Order: sequence, then C-alpha cells, then structure tokens
Amino acid sequence: MRVTVVCTFCLFAAIGGLFAQQQTAIVPDEIFFNGKIITVDSAFKIQQAFAVRGDTFLAIGSNAAIRALAGPQTKLTDLRGHAVIPGLMDNHIHPWRAVFGNLKGIDLTGVHSVQEIGDRIRQGAATKPGRNIYATGLWSEADLDDKRGPTRAELDQIMPDRPLMVLQARQKAYLNGAALKATGIGRNTKAVYGEPLPKDANGEPTGVLTNAWAIMTVGAQLIPIEDIRELSLQTQQDLNAQGFTSIREPMVPNPIMRMYSNLRREGKLTLRIAMGLDVGAQQADELDDILSPLGVGPSFGDHWLRLDSVGEYAIDGNTSTNPTPEMFRRGVMTMHRYGWRPAPHTTSDKALDIVLDTYDAADRVKPIGKERWVVEHIPMVRTDQLDRLAKLGIVVSAQFQPYRGSENMIKTYGRERAERAVPMREMLDHHLIVNAGSDWGGGPVTNPFIPIYFYVTRKTENGTVLDTAQKISREQALRVSTINTAYLTFEEDVKGSIEPGKLADFLILSQDILTVPDEQIRSIQPLATYVGGRKMFSRKDGGF
Repeated sequence: MRVTVVCTFCLFAAIGGLFAQQQTAIVPDEIFFNGKIITVDSAFKIQQAFAVRGDTFLAIGSNAAIRALAGPQTKLTDLRGHAVIPGLMDNHIHPWRAVFGNLKGIDLTGVHSVQEIGDRIRQGAATKPGRNIYATGLWSEADLDDKRGPTRAELDQIMPDRPLMVLQARQKAYLNGAALKATGIGRNTKAVYGEPLPKDANGEPTGVLTNAWAIMTVGAQLIPIEDIRELSLQTQQDLNAQGFTSIREPMVPNPIMRMYSNLRREGKLTLRIAMGLDVGAQQADELDDILSPLGVGPSFGDHWLRLDSVGEYAIDGNTSTNPTPEMFRRGVMTMHRYGWRPAPHTTSDKALDIVLDTYDAADRVKPIGKERWVVEHIPMVRTDQLDRLAKLGIVVSAQFQPYRGSENMIKTYGRERAERAVPMREMLDHHLIVNAGSDWGGGPVTNPFIPIYFYVTRKTENGTVLDTAQKISREQALRVSTINTAYLTFEEDVKGSIEPGKLADFLILSQDILTVPDEQIRSIQPLATYVGGRKMFSRKDGGF
C-alpha cells in the first residue's frame, strides 16, 4: 500500500511540474499595447496589442487579453497609439556594392603622376605590414601627366611582394602580378565575370579590369575582410534605421558569403539575408563546375542567412557582356538540373520573351511551378507576358525605377509605354506574387516608404503622375513589401506578418501608414526596428 501511495504522489508531482512548465512557457518576455497593430495577416486584421517571447510573436489581440498574459518579469511597452507593421523587406538590394563604393584604402585623391601614385602607395603600405594593399580616392587618368593609369610592370615595381589593387572609382581597376596570382588570373584566363581579359603582346594579363561587377568580385578576394566587415555592419545598421528587417541580395561573392556566415555564427547580423550566387552572365558553360561541388540549393541555411538563387543573371542590356539567348538557355537548364532557380535581370519586353521561352522549355523538362522561379525588374511587360508568367507560377521581383527614371524611360520607350512602367495593378490582377525592392547599391540609404508611395500614388520624384490605372491600395502595397517578399524566399510561414508563432520582426512607426495623407507616406520613419524580438534600431527622441 505504501508503494502505491508513494507512486501516486510522484505521478501527481510530475503532472504538477509539467503544468508549471507549460504555464511558464507561455509567459511573454515583452508586451506591446495601446497601439494600432497592422498585422498584414490573410484578413488584414487590426489589433491593439501583441506579446513577444524569445524571437517570435506569442499572441496578438486586445489590450486586455494580451496584458493578462504578463508575468512578474514581463516588460510592458506602451505604444501610445503608434502604428506597428511587420518588418519591411527589400527583394533586390546590393549592400556589398554600396560597401565596396565606400571602402577607404590608400587615398590617391589629387595625384598627378604614376610616380606620385607609387609614392603614396609605398608610404601607406609601410603602415600595413603583411596586408593586401588597395588604393582608392578621387583621381582620373586625365589628371595624370601621361594621361594613363599605371601599368602592371609599374605596379610590380611599386609593390613587388604583396597583392595591390588600385581603384579608379568603381569603373576601372589596376592589379599587380601578385594580385593576379592571388585571384587565379593568368595566361589561360579568357574572361573575368564575362569581361574579356585584356592581355599584352606576350599573352599575359595587363592587370586592367573595366567591368564593375568583375572589379567587385575580384575586390572581394583582395581587400582585407576586416575593412569590408566593419562597413558591412554599419550598412546593416543603416538599413535597420530605415525600417528593413530582411533583404535579398543577388550576386554575393564567395568571400562576402563567408563573412556573412561568420557574422551569423557570432550573432552579429542585424538583417535577415537571402544571398544569390555571384555568377557572371557569360558563365553559362561554367555552371556545371560552379554548381556541382555545392551539394546545396535555394533555401539552404536558416532564417538569418540562406541561399536564394543564381545571381542577377542578365539577359539584356550590354550585349558584349550578357549571354546570347542560347547561352542563357544552356545556363538555365544547368541550374534546373541541379535544383537551382534562376533570377534573370530583365528590363525590356523583348528580353522577357527570351526568358519566358526558356522557362517554358525548362518547365517541359521538369515542372517549375512549385520552385518559385523569379524574374527581376521587368518594368516593361506586356499583358500577354503577364499571362505567361502567371501560368508558369513565376514570382516577380519588381522595383520602382519610374520614380526617379521616368524621363529616361519616356525618351527610351515613348510616353505611352513609359507611363505604364511597373504595372503593379495589372500584375496583382493577374494573381502574380509581386514584391517590392529598391535595387539600391550606393549613395543615401534607400527609404522603403518611397516604393510604397509610388505604388499608391504613381507619382515620380519630380511630381509627374504616371498611369493612374496602375495604382494599388495601401493594404496591397504593404503586402508587396512584407509577406509577398517572404514568399519569394520561401518564408511566408515564418515571417512577413504579425501572427502567433512567426518571427517577431516589426516596426513602430512615426505615423499611421494607413491614414496619413499620400504626400506624407515618404516621410514616415521607424521609431524602432525589431528583428527577432531584439531592438536593432531606436530613433533618437522617438520614445522607444
């Protein structure tokens, strides 16, 4: 009998302990109340409060219901009527390009001769023993005595034993022999990132690069990573300050991927990043060698850092560095074979025809409908092409080019076609999953409320109103900037809306985005930005 009593007591004790654990598990870390919570869920519900535990939303509801969940250690934050939205996402942005443009190496500003370039580099290199050397600054060949940049031989004399990269803005780079060797560029190299490699009369590389993406890809291998890392962290914080919690970055060179991976392991990322492979447009016949060793594909990683697609694989623009239609098709078929999805850069409807024909061919080999293949930009798209995109299940990564580029578009395409550029209304009416981005890669950090303003008003930066039939509602503009971009990265079940169980990525806004006058949408600012329940940014005097 005693054994029975003891065992029964133990059973009740175990049950009581389990109940206590369950009670403890539902106590929030922080409760936000007295707000206008714009959930962007399927019903677009508006709530008053929400609770966060760990890195996820625990509950959303009325002030009374959510505050009732508080425990002794729960932090209570009064939103004081401010609107809250899910964290904003950029579907196509180039932080690495922005970082590269802001790197400060040995300063060559104002030099007037190759000899002066050499003097400055030797002096600067003496303070950086053992490091690769790079030089930047405002200078041009036209300002030099000989009206030319330094030759490889001259650079070898300046720096014979260490890699040296001399940058002229982002448009031209000069490499010494050690830099060429360090990056594997030699006699047998035909092209770098699609750019035919210049060689001298003896067949040796001259060390000159003129393709911007080739320069950045090579630069990622040569420039000391500690310099890149510092600027990268600052750029992430700048994007947090604008309201971004997630980005999708096409064309990330391997060294930058490794840097992001290290930051992820150290817990220092402040943005969620989906990375595209950095593959040059002319590398279709190299894709087997690039993809076969990887053993992974899109979505490999976690919700902080993951793989996304094969770069911004251009199919229009500069025909000297972009693939032919047949080369593009071979590249896409190789991606398809390895389970990768393409993300081609396409700005003309003629080029989009080539992409759609290729996608159709791939779909006949193995259906692509569930793979969420992507087209980038497509500002000029015909109605018949929208039908084809919808039939194939293609996701549209759209940006807001007409906001600043309408005049050039009018000159290039004519007023009627340019007025319809980025036809967001028609895309949504075709039931396409469309998402928003900036294509930012330098200059002032992009403001994510500008695309929302443009989609809602169709007003450009200079006040010109384009085709108003393409306007969308504020609700739709928010979906395009949040949950639709989460869909693009296969993450709509874990982020993009304020719902229980989803990642607690959200913004507290200075003004209510649903009611503020149209012209004030661009002036909205995040008072605070949270990623995974952690405050990554707080505006000075913003109250949070």
